[in-house]
Amino acid sequence: MTTFFSYNALQSQRASGYKSTMHALAELIDNSFDAEASTVRVIFLEKQENNRKHITEILICDDGNGMSQEILQDALQFGNTTNVDLNEMIRTKKKGKFGYGLPNASLSQCPCVRVYSWRKKDEFLSTYLDLEELGRTQSIDIPQVTTSAIPPHYGPVGAVMNPSHGAIISWQRCDRLSNTRSSTIVEKSSQLLGRLFRYLLGQNKQIIFAQYLYNSGRAKYEATAPEVPVRPNDPLFLMPNTFIAKRLWQEANRVMPGTPDNRNIPKHYAAFAESATKCKPTNIKMEDLCFIYPFDWRGKQYKFEIVVSCADLRIQKPGTTAGGSTDVGKFYGDKAQEGNISFVRADREIACGHFGFYAVTEPRHRWWSIEVRFDADSDDLLGLHNNKQGIEFTATPRLDVTDQWDEYSAELLQAKEKLWFDLTVKLEAAKKAAFKYIKQQHKAWDEANEIVSVDGETGQLPSGTPLTNNTIGETDGKRAAQFTEVQKQQLFERLQERYPQIGPDDIRNAILNYDQSRVRGCVLYADSESQQLWSFTTVYDFLVILINTRHEFYVNALHPLRLARAEEALAAIELFVSSLAWEEQTHFGRDPEAHTLEDFRTYVGVHLNRYMRSVVVTEDSLRPPPSKEASEADEAA
Repeated sequence: MTTFFSYNALQSQRASGYKSTMHALAELIDNSFDAEASTVRVIFLEKQENNRKHITEILICDDGNGMSQEILQDALQFGNTTNVDLNEMIRTKKKGKFGYGLPNASLSQCPCVRVYSWRKKDEFLSTYLDLEELGRTQSIDIPQVTTSAIPPHYGPVGAVMNPSHGAIISWQRCDRLSNTRSSTIVEKSSQLLGRLFRYLLGQNKQIIFAQYLYNSGRAKYEATAPEVPVRPNDPLFLMPNTFIAKRLWQEANRVMPGTPDNRNIPKHYAAFAESATKCKPTNIKMEDLCFIYPFDWRGKQYKFEIVVSCADLRIQKPGTTAGGSTDVGKFYGDKAQEGNISFVRADREIACGHFGFYAVTEPRHRWWSIEVRFDADSDDLLGLHNNKQGIEFTATPRLDVTDQWDEYSAELLQAKEKLWFDLTVKLEAAKKAAFKYIKQQHKAWDEANEIVSVDGETGQLPSGTPLTNNTIGETDGKRAAQFTEVQKQQLFERLQERYPQIGPDDIRNAILNYDQSRVRGCVLYADSESQQLWSFTTVYDFLVILINTRHEFYVNALHPLRLARAEEALAAIELFVSSLAWEEQTHFGRDPEAHTLEDFRTYVGVHLNRYMRSVVVTEDSLRPPPSKEASEADEAA
C-alpha cells in the first residue's frame, strides 16, 4: 500500500531546520513538562578515542507521569499528539500540539533514538526509531513496544529520578550536534533554555545538565564536571535571581582602576547583586505601557498581553555614561542583538527578535524590552512554526485598504493581516514610548553629570567644546574691554535663569573665564520648548548662542557626539550654528523685520526635526574602524 511517508522522507526530516542542539533539546523538555515532570536531567555521555572526546549518547530524563503502552506505541509517529482539545491545552498550558517534537527533534541530532517509559517500579517499556535499520529493511513500520530493562549504565548516571514513573529519551550515534564537546553545549544551553523556560523555572521546575566520561580502566562513566542547574534568563529583567546575577556580582566586586566614575561602577551594581546566583530585578515594569489587546474574529476573542520594561537608570548609567561597555551592559546588548521583543506561549518563549521594529545598531535600544503573551488558539494567526522555534509575524505598517475588514466573514489570511497591522501599531507605540523614556533619562543624567564647561571640565555650564571657543576667540576677535559689574550681573541673571540647576558660584566662575579671555560670545546648550535648533541673546556686545537640547538634531546627533568626545566633529557643527547666529545678529539684529528670520529658524527647526526622527547617529558609529592588527587580535582572542 502506498503511504504518505517513505524512508526517504524520514531521512529528509533530518534537515528539518532546527537552529541548534539546544533548540532540539527544548522540544523534548516541552514534552517532559507537559507530562507534569518537576525535573528534567540532560545527561551527556562521552568517550575518549584517539585522544579526543566525543559525545556517544545524550539522555533526556524526567520524573513525569510516564507513558502508557498505547501512547508510547505512537510516540515516535510524526504528527501524533495527545493534545487535541484546544481549550484543555489553554487551561493546562500544554506546550506540545503538533506531534512532531520527539521524532523530529531527535532525528535532527542523531539517526537513532530510543524511548523508555515506566509507570510502575521496574516495569520499563521501550520503543525506538533507527534510520540505519529502516534503510536496510526499506520499512517505515514502527516497532512494537516491548518490556525492556534499561541499560546498566543509566542507573549510576542518575537517569532514573523516580523509580515509580518517568521517561528517558536516548539519542544515540549523535552525528549532527551543534558542538562536539558537551561542555560547550551545556554553556550555550544554560542561557538559551533559561530564556525559553524562564517562567517554568521560576515556578520551581528544574532543568539540570550532567556530564560523564567513560573510564575504560574502571569500565564505568564518571562525572567530569559539577551538575549545572539552568537559571531563569529573563529578557524583561523583572524576575529576581536570574542568569544576569553572575555578571552583576562580578561587576559589583570588581576593583575598578582609573577615573572616579569608573570606581563608582561597583557601588551602583551592588544595589542589585546579592551573590553569584541571586540578584534583584534590574528593570522597571512600565505599567502605563502594559495592556491586554483583544482581537475578535469569527465570534471568538483572542487575547495578547503586552508587557514593557526599561532598565533601571543605575544599570544604564552606573555612575558613568559608559554603562553599555560594562559586562552587564554588554549582556543587555547581546539581548538586543538577539531580540528585544519576545513572544511567549503557555509560559514558554516561542520567538524573539526585532521583527522590524528597531535598528540593532542603536546601542540605547538595549535598555528596553517587550513581551507578547498569547495562548495556543492564536498559533495560526501568528504563524507558529511546528518546531516552536519562531513565528511568521513581522512588522506590518500598512493594511490593504482594498479588503474591507469583516471580523465575521474574514478568512485566515485576512485575519492574520489585520492582526499583524493592529499588533504593529500597538508594539510600535510601546517601543517609541519606552525609547523616549530612556532618551529623556539619559539626557537628564548627562546634563547633571556630564556637563562640559568652557575649559573642558565637568560640572559647570554646558558649553561648546574648547576648540569652538578658541576658534570664536581667534576668528571674531576680542572684546574691546572687560565686563563692567553691571554687565556681569546682567549676564549672571540671564544664565541663572537658563540654568537653575547650576550653582551661582559655577556661573560666576564661567563669567570670569569669559571676562578674562575677553571672547565676544559663547555657545551653550539649554533645554527649550522652542522648535528652533538654536537661538541667541545678547548682553550688551556679548553674544550667547543657545543650542536646544530638546531638538531631535541634538538628541540624535549632537548628544552622541558629546558622549563620544568627538570634539572636531562637534566643533564643526557648533561653529556652523555660530556663524549663522553671528551674521543674523550683525546684519538683522536691529531690523524691525528680524522676527521673519526668527520664524525662518523655527521652520528650519521643524523640518530638521522631521529628518532626524528617521536618522539616528550613535556613539558606536562615531568610532573609527579597528585597525587590521586589532581585528586580527580580536579574531585570535
